[in-house]
Amino acid sequence: MNDLPLTIGLSQSPITQALFDRSVRPKGIDLKLQSRFGDGLDNVGARHRAIIAGEIDGGELSISSYILARLRGVPLIALPVFLSRRFRLRCMYCRAGSPLKHPSELAGKKATVHRYNATTPVWLKGILQNEFGVEPKDIEWYVAEPDIAEESLRPPPADVRVSFIAAPRTREHAVELVEQGEIDAALEPYALHDNPNMRYLMGDFRQAEKEYFRRTGAYTTNHLFALREGICTEHPWVVESLFAALKEANFLAARYRNENQQSEAAWEKEVMGEEFHYSLKQGCARRSLETLMEYQMQQGILDTKPRIEDLFAAETLAL
Repeated sequence: MNDLPLTIGLSQSPITQALFDRSVRPKGIDLKLQSRFGDGLDNVGARHRAIIAGEIDGGELSISSYILARLRGVPLIALPVFLSRRFRLRCMYCRAGSPLKHPSELAGKKATVHRYNATTPVWLKGILQNEFGVEPKDIEWYVAEPDIAEESLRPPPADVRVSFIAAPRTREHAVELVEQGEIDAALEPYALHDNPNMRYLMGDFRQAEKEYFRRTGAYTTNHLFALREGICTEHPWVVESLFAALKEANFLAARYRNENQQSEAAWEKEVMGEEFHYSLKQGCARRSLETLMEYQMQQGILDTKPRIEDLFAAETLAL
């Protein structure tokens, strides 16, 4: 019997590298991995669009985008595999010479996000509102990309101002506008601190992240693994095979991390008190999803919170 061919979109990272170098192979599956979908910083957004459009069999997808797609009937089902995850307070940036020193100072300012309803912006808007008293309506928002077609169940509330940046509408140009002082801050998942013209908005973001986790129990996970539902229906064994392979690749991540990545992983374990596992039985994973959906409700993105159990393949709920 031939292995089932599947084309999956993934970012290449320590937690997936064992799949890319084929140290880990899912049983019964001829796995083709695709990591390039677009140019520059849009590569990730292009992957998400391809998964939601059914152009590939599945892969790494924005949690916020997945929830919205699932609610409007897109035939995708998730596995409790969280492929982009880190604490997010460090994802607020400003130009190097900016007078800004604290998130509370963003009230009345201009900020850019790549997509208004994407997961990192949802997390950061929620953190700004609930931790620092700055509501979405207090900021003038500029986006580089449109939300995925039909992604939003409703437009932003009437008192929230969202505009496209000037052409060219790319994430790279949005960062340039922050560098030039035309926009005050960038709320981005990418490591902009490597840019000499940019800096972290918060100098003490690690302490703030630690305090946030202790208050909320939420680890700001960004992406999960989604698969076309028809594949699961026709080949139900695929769910267990992929889940086992992804879990094993995550377990082997340490062998692929550089020194800085190892240090960051050790710090995160210290903050959370345990390794982060691919399981809905872990309180941290469940609380993180609940918190993200609470923020989506606050921001007018969701009408009601779906049950977590309805978002994931039934075979994975007890794993």
